[in-house]
Amino acid sequence: KTILSQKFEKLLQNFHRIIINMHTMPQPILASVRGAVAGAGVSLMAACDLAIASDDAFFTLAYCHLGVSPDGGSTYSLPRIIGLKRAFQLALLGDRFNADTAEKWGMVNKVVARDSLLNETEILSNKLAAGPSLAHAKTKNLLYSSLERNLEEQLQREVKAFSDCTLTNDFEEGVDAFINKRTPLFTGNG
Repeated sequence: KTILSQKFEKLLQNFHRIIINMHTMPQPILASVRGAVAGAGVSLMAACDLAIASDDAFFTLAYCHLGVSPDGGSTYSLPRIIGLKRAFQLALLGDRFNADTAEKWGMVNKVVARDSLLNETEILSNKLAAGPSLAHAKTKNLLYSSLERNLEEQLQREVKAFSDCTLTNDFEEGVDAFINKRTPLFTGNG
């Protein structure tokens, strides 16, 4: 291996540790993107659990234009998010596409006007932060692990996660709020 090849290998290994940490951390991660989202930027966005984009955002995987294969987990996440054929399209052709297409394909959850991106991101992040943190963590884990399990195994994991959540103050608060027709005030306390 050349020194340059070794440097890129080390750089990518460090970057990939970040992607793994994003995937395994219990808190949901929200991407807020505008402008160019290319290469590793697509990988980072795909590693997030939710994504909001400004209407001027544009996307490209672009690795093929550099003569290299994708990195950052995009070959893992994109087939799961947009399907195998579209993942091949992005990886092999490197075409540029807009935010509306990214939303249509499921790469972003919402497209907003550029001027309102910060405000819309804050609203969504506050909503996540005010949610039941243990239930969010269990849900994130269930959704990601569902791709590795059969239905029976997944149902058993759902039973365990649900029953774990019922042991929390957030569950009591959620039930009380539902019965009394009010918005719950979750604290994240067990």
